[in-house]
Amino acid sequence: MNTNEALLQAIDQLWPELPILIGETWPQFEAQLAPLLAQVRSDPAGASTPAAQIMALFAGHGEAHIRLMMAMQALNDAAEQAAIKGFTYGVTQPAAAAPAIRYTDIACPRRVWLGAARVAVVVRLTVTTPQASASVQALTLDPAQPVQVRLAAPGFILLSPPVQPVEILPDADSAPLVFDLRPDVAGHTTLTFDFAQGNQPVGVATVPVEITAFEVIEGVEPRPAGSLAFQPGLASPDLVLHIALEKDALVFSLLREGGAWWRTFPPVPLQQAPAAYATEFYRAMTSLVEAEDPTVQAVLGRRLTIPAEDVDRRLKKLGQNLWKLLIPDELKALYAAERAAWASKTLLIQSDEPHLPWELVWPYDPAGQWSDELPWCGTLLMTRWLRKDGRGNGNETPPGALALKRLIVLAPSYSLLPDLAGAQREQEALHELAISYGLRVISPTNPTWGQVLDLLEGGGYDWVHAAAHGNFYATSPDGDSALWLARDRALTPEDVVGTESEAYLRSARPGFFFNACQVGRQGWALTRMGGWANRLISAGAGLFIGPLWEVLDESALTFAREFYSALLADETVASATRRARLAARAAGDPTWLAYSVYAHPNARLKRE
Repeated sequence: MNTNEALLQAIDQLWPELPILIGETWPQFEAQLAPLLAQVRSDPAGASTPAAQIMALFAGHGEAHIRLMMAMQALNDAAEQAAIKGFTYGVTQPAAAAPAIRYTDIACPRRVWLGAARVAVVVRLTVTTPQASASVQALTLDPAQPVQVRLAAPGFILLSPPVQPVEILPDADSAPLVFDLRPDVAGHTTLTFDFAQGNQPVGVATVPVEITAFEVIEGVEPRPAGSLAFQPGLASPDLVLHIALEKDALVFSLLREGGAWWRTFPPVPLQQAPAAYATEFYRAMTSLVEAEDPTVQAVLGRRLTIPAEDVDRRLKKLGQNLWKLLIPDELKALYAAERAAWASKTLLIQSDEPHLPWELVWPYDPAGQWSDELPWCGTLLMTRWLRKDGRGNGNETPPGALALKRLIVLAPSYSLLPDLAGAQREQEALHELAISYGLRVISPTNPTWGQVLDLLEGGGYDWVHAAAHGNFYATSPDGDSALWLARDRALTPEDVVGTESEAYLRSARPGFFFNACQVGRQGWALTRMGGWANRLISAGAGLFIGPLWEVLDESALTFAREFYSALLADETVASATRRARLAARAAGDPTWLAYSVYAHPNARLKRE
């Protein structure tokens, strides 16, 4: 059975499953596949080009491609066993040569310009593991047979044969194979190299490539637009992870060494809107705050209390799913290799995606070699920032020095909403700290909507702390996301607008800590990201802290007290945040994970 015959039989076996394996694009896939199959069936021994095109079609659909390769392997194994059984007894067969181990050595640019006339991809099989290969796979080979290398390159036009043979040399690297390609469609794609001997597949290697619409220098990594401008004399974060949402995919870029080291990873396609995923995620976290099973509550509409240890395990599972589903494989591999070096490094998340809780990413090794004890917000000194863009989001410079001398504390009581006993204790704790550290408290006597706006528009403050009810509304994150004030009036992000409030934010760079449920969340507003964080940071605030879901009063008080104590003792924002998280963690509920902190991780309070 030759390779093309195995291909045809494997597709016939898989045909009933292909609509499910391919998914929504099955009609277009079938329309492309049918004429190619007809060409191969008419000449199974000689139709190498349409067979290569079929393999290229399948290479763009990971699960279908794997199933096809497995089916071809099974057919080849069966044919080999049948041939062995058909040998004449008593005839001595020559001894099979010992298998040879070779490694794939692939030289391929990771970024190419759409206008390039030709791109060369070089493939070798080496005796020892190559150090600079774009993809390394160990192949177990029969040294007596040549290896057929088949290239599938979606987004490119093949200028050379898609299938090329290479001889296995004794104790030496193979001669190079050269595949010439011309870029055809801009975007991210994957080159797939199938290796076969005779009728038997022996391995697959893949290389992600980006075809850009602009001219690039080979070997230079893409740099995210709108990079941060750090203040002179301020230590840069050890790591900056930029996360962009591009065409239903997440694209991660990691910066370090002050930006001298910069790497962009293959995109992670999204099959579900992040907003819908985040809504369910935060619903589960809210259930766990009350030690209730989130699935029982969602499906059965009943409240089932679960043990504290089950809450912790459920939190870990939620965080591990973020790692499993959202982090690119190459970034996972980099983290695994450098895990010890990452511990307690400063990490700044710069995300254009407004919904997902990156603080809760919980790394682990599926092979069981290691698993982190805490998520990123516990093992790293982690904060966020919002990059400046053309739609008015974000701010290019997170300040390194924050003022905390004139403090506004908002702890309202209510008529319709239930009063928060913890809010009054939080206000008392902040007043005690203010006395200890010589801070001036300039809070309104009654934090009504009008009095709070008067303060925000009049200036003269360094910091605003609110202990209040809060709500987030995804459909109107600017207009209806509320910080509830006295007399049950809601302060919303849309209220922080105009010359008076925005000019002061831009010049004074004050800090805001809203210890109110859900106020740390963001969503898409009419023309840009919406929510408290984006509105305040974009206007000029130097820091914003808010929880992403409901929090418990006592745990929220512990977080706030520990954060301010550490900050006033000259710790950095990131260090104070981690100290506060770990202190609140002792309560056994998810409040310690709830907070998103927007600031430079190395920012400190100004010394006067």
